[in-house]
Amino acid sequence: MEMIRRIQFLLLLACVTLPAFADGGSVAGRVTAVTDGRSEPLVGAVVLVQGTVRGTTTNLKGEYRIADLPPGVHTLVFSMVGYQRLTRPGVTVEAGREATVDAELRSVPVQIDQVVVTASRRAQSLEEVPVSISVLDAEDIRERNALVLDDALRYIPGVNMTGFQVNIRGSSGYNRGAGSRVLLLLDGIPFITGDTGELNFETIPIGQVDRIEVVKGASSALYGSNALGGVINVITKEIPDRPSTQVRFFAGTYDQPSYDAWKWTDKQRFYNGQSVSHAYRSGDLGVGLFVSRQFDDGYRRNDYRRRYNIYAKIKEDYEKQSSLTMTFGLLYQYGGQFLYWRSLDSATYPPLAQADDNVKSIRYFTTAQYTSLIGENAQLTNRVMWFHNDWGFETRSGIGRAESVADDIRYESVATIIPSDMHTITTGVDANVDLIGGDVVGGRTIWGFALFGQDEIRLAAPLTMTVGARYDFSSVGITAPGGQINPKLAFAYNPFEGTSVRTSIARGFRVPAVAEAFLMAGFNNIMARPNEDLKPEKSWSFEVGASQRLGEIGTFDIAAFRTDYDNLIEVDVVDTSAGSLLFQWRNVANARVSGVETSLKLGLFDGALQYSFGYTYVWPEDLTHHDILRYRPRHLFYTSLGSTIGPLHASADFRYISKSDRVDDILGKNGIVPDGDERVEIMVADFRLGADFTLFSIPLTATASVNNAFQYNYVELIGNIMPPRTYGLVLEARM
Repeated sequence: MEMIRRIQFLLLLACVTLPAFADGGSVAGRVTAVTDGRSEPLVGAVVLVQGTVRGTTTNLKGEYRIADLPPGVHTLVFSMVGYQRLTRPGVTVEAGREATVDAELRSVPVQIDQVVVTASRRAQSLEEVPVSISVLDAEDIRERNALVLDDALRYIPGVNMTGFQVNIRGSSGYNRGAGSRVLLLLDGIPFITGDTGELNFETIPIGQVDRIEVVKGASSALYGSNALGGVINVITKEIPDRPSTQVRFFAGTYDQPSYDAWKWTDKQRFYNGQSVSHAYRSGDLGVGLFVSRQFDDGYRRNDYRRRYNIYAKIKEDYEKQSSLTMTFGLLYQYGGQFLYWRSLDSATYPPLAQADDNVKSIRYFTTAQYTSLIGENAQLTNRVMWFHNDWGFETRSGIGRAESVADDIRYESVATIIPSDMHTITTGVDANVDLIGGDVVGGRTIWGFALFGQDEIRLAAPLTMTVGARYDFSSVGITAPGGQINPKLAFAYNPFEGTSVRTSIARGFRVPAVAEAFLMAGFNNIMARPNEDLKPEKSWSFEVGASQRLGEIGTFDIAAFRTDYDNLIEVDVVDTSAGSLLFQWRNVANARVSGVETSLKLGLFDGALQYSFGYTYVWPEDLTHHDILRYRPRHLFYTSLGSTIGPLHASADFRYISKSDRVDDILGKNGIVPDGDERVEIMVADFRLGADFTLFSIPLTATASVNNAFQYNYVELIGNIMPPRTYGLVLEARM
């Protein structure tokens, strides 16, 4: 820890020795947009000073002001979701004086030049990013009535879900409830359980998500372990300038199963939920609160859920564009446990030995983030998070119980420095400690720290090179403590307006999750054996891609990728005698995953008709055993069509996922999961119809939906039939 304090001191010293604020000038103005022939202020538009870390957002009147700018000629960049980005060069700032620069943004049918923050840990245009990245905004999430975060990920190109585990471009497959090759971030902070190393989607309140950024490919050079296959950054909503209240009700029902043998009850199965959020500002202080409740009877026996969420956010703005943001989130959840079906003929029944198993969890987190300007061209962000995870299960009639308690504590300090027009430097340090108890993995204390840095070098006007590396040290507790260096090299080339070419090579790695090495628990006839000899996974990832704006109506993107893995960790069966299964995580394979991905977004008739598709081809090779990697479908095809006419809006989604060549074959062949090798390709269609209207001066939105409209029966995970046709209705009020 002494070393970490020294590094932090040196980082701060480096920043404060940069040029301090001199007596400068300011720039102010108003940002508007033309709507129905009238000029109206844009609230929340982003205004940045190009080549610096300075920026702000517009207030309720569309006004902005940036003070303490050094004298000279600057370029301002104006942007907002749904509007075309506007650049204003040649803005002259004089000492002691204020320049006035107004801007009028033009709405576009498709967001063609989004600003993202995950790829390089700073705000930049999507066209400047040297890696593949997809963005899902709050409107997309709300339109699909996603109840949990992982529901929203199912239509992002290159992403597919296997149960609750996320797979980006074939990186993950399925790892039986432990470990992830994709890193989940919450507002830039790693959000991963300390014991099982999983992504806990349900703890994040989906009603408070502003957007989700998905970076595809190895990102360990900036984010360390678990970013082997990509990064999902969930960015929460900012607190608005005006008081805002939102109330949301939803309810739905499951259709009857396709076969009488699957009908396990005569009662109709329902789900419902309610949520309330309120946010307000008083001067420089903003406060937001969110509460939700979700009840789900489930469409399978012993598969019910009860879930409660609380979320709070407080933000205080200070002088010199400094701010402190604090959040708190709580999840309480309990329900039945459905691991796999009794047989294909009884696909909605669990095995008799699991008929009354249950699981419950209480998880809460708190974060603090302080951002400040250090000198004119440097910004320092300090983040800290405490994530408490307490979960346990009870087997039938209380015969067996198991519990795990983990506290994940993280600290991170990141500096963005722009010493000249040619360089943008991102550097920082982070540290974490995991305190683990309970009888699932036993008592453990795991810690680590890292140093990272990268430089984005503008070699010429259209060409930027990014070079960086990260050094991670981990106590692990599995093998001897050791370090890992992960370099990165990338290029972004913009030969013409709206055209971008990118290429990158990066090294990734993943430290085994504690559960992969020390899990001692199990369910009924499935048990785990610890393996303290696990080695970290490593990879080299390559990509080349290009994107093209299609005028103002859309964008097209294509990329080819390849990742070579060493010491890939997979579940290996140790013993199947006496009708039970003993498994263990092992370094079983060197592997290669390669493929191509393409996507298209169109907004036609001034945005009245929206269309998108994404297609990903994946070739997942197990080089050690000359076979195909498990749970990696080769073809992913997603398409969506939506239309808005006046107050009415309608949309449809379709996804096709080819049948996985391999799953856990030994489970089915040895009778542990009867009919466990039964699987088909996935073909699912969803439809929605909604309307906006006003009742008693309250703006309302009502949306009706039919998911899996054609009652297609399929599995994502072995022995788990997915939901039948489902009908839903959502009513949302905004005040």
